[in-house]
Amino acid sequence: MRSILVALAALLCAMPVLADSYRNCGEQWDAVKPSRIVALNQHAADIVLVLGAGPALVGVAYLDDTAAAQQPSEYFGVPVIARQYPASEVLYAQKPDLVIGGFATAFGDGVTSRSGLARNGIASYLLESACNGHSLDYFAQVRSDLLTLGKLLHKQPQAQQLSEAMDADLASARALGATGQPLSVFYLDSEVKGLDSEGQRGFVTQLLAAAGARNVFADINLYRVTVNSETLLASDPDVILLADADWSPASRKRDLLSHDPVLSQLRAVRENRMIDIPFTHLLPTFNSGRVALELARQLNALNKNK
Repeated sequence: MRSILVALAALLCAMPVLADSYRNCGEQWDAVKPSRIVALNQHAADIVLVLGAGPALVGVAYLDDTAAAQQPSEYFGVPVIARQYPASEVLYAQKPDLVIGGFATAFGDGVTSRSGLARNGIASYLLESACNGHSLDYFAQVRSDLLTLGKLLHKQPQAQQLSEAMDADLASARALGATGQPLSVFYLDSEVKGLDSEGQRGFVTQLLAAAGARNVFADINLYRVTVNSETLLASDPDVILLADADWSPASRKRDLLSHDPVLSQLRAVRENRMIDIPFTHLLPTFNSGRVALELARQLNALNKNK
């Protein structure tokens, strides 16, 4: 009997670790507990770090925020393997067992696609807000990301705490935002190829609503919206929200708004009613509740001085 038990124990030790099953982008996936993770976007890396799985993070790519991009070799001690998305040979050189993307563009074609990675024994995860056909309940998608990745990374308690903290911050933001008349806000994502903003389907619309404000282009049933100077002048928003990104710094946006003969006539520009915010804080992620609350506080202060 003892020899049978010994043999059984030896067999069990020789068996591969059972995979964790998880649902992502409407599909079922399998992965072993990750020990080598590559994050292909800054906000994807942030969620791994905040869950306490930083020791397993072996590489990050595509840092968006201005401050983060000023440290091109490391991100919170993790090597930056590419300024934008890495070439396939660079990605595979990290020997990852899990690759996480924050935008659908993180996964390319061929061996860097999700199916290509799977064929090579590498699991992948795309933040739910970037999945095709996602709903507009972005905060629900953040909860899903936290709980799914929490399970996959074996960090369920941290994930639950983060989800509850986000909901508490959202409740506080909504309570604060309900105290005054909603301000109209124009979100300037980029000025590189026109005045790029977001419409009804963009996360910023929901973020502003949580902070008690209104996206001035929330009635346009699109994700991306590009407007001209005259259209923006006609809407004359109370506040302008400026994304501070490495590829489009808030300082450059302010310079454009201040010196353009049309845009400089906007009341928000004349009265300096502009708010700078890091680009990744304008994406649906674990700290979105805290961002909404801080935004509600700033908008509330501006509302009192309206």
